[in-house]
Amino acid sequence: MIVAGDINRPNPMTADWVVPLSINPPLLGVSIGKTRYTRKLIEEQKDFVVAVPTMELLKDVWIAGTVSGSEENKAEKMGVTFIPSEKVKAPSIKECAANLECKVVNEVETGDHIFFVGEIVNVTYGDAFKEGMPDIKNYKFIMHASFGGEFTYPSDEIVKP
Repeated sequence: MIVAGDINRPNPMTADWVVPLSINPPLLGVSIGKTRYTRKLIEEQKDFVVAVPTMELLKDVWIAGTVSGSEENKAEKMGVTFIPSEKVKAPSIKECAANLECKVVNEVETGDHIFFVGEIVNVTYGDAFKEGMPDIKNYKFIMHASFGGEFTYPSDEIVKP
């Protein structure tokens, strides 16, 4: 999930199009539709958090991806805990396996999306990332299987919210 906004009004959004870009400096990119409220928030405050959920948070991920933050407060509908991040204004999510705090260093218009390049300025994570690698044997990291409501994790099972 991409989290924008602040601790008083966090705005999480699901995003499939997140990509690592560089190790040194640590950069990642996320592509967000021009009409999205999250795009507006990121452009205003120049930061965001990539919160890495597991299957246990699938219902919250679904809410973050289907409710418009410009019309409703998604955080009030979700069952997760938003906590202050250490180095950016956008909050992190306590229950996520990892939170990557990013400061925007570039924006590229790509058709109907904006591609935000974020420098990772802080990372918080638990046991799900021992030695910096995801523990896919013990944690069910969500993978979006197609446009719409089909999700999976490293197994043969397809799960719908």
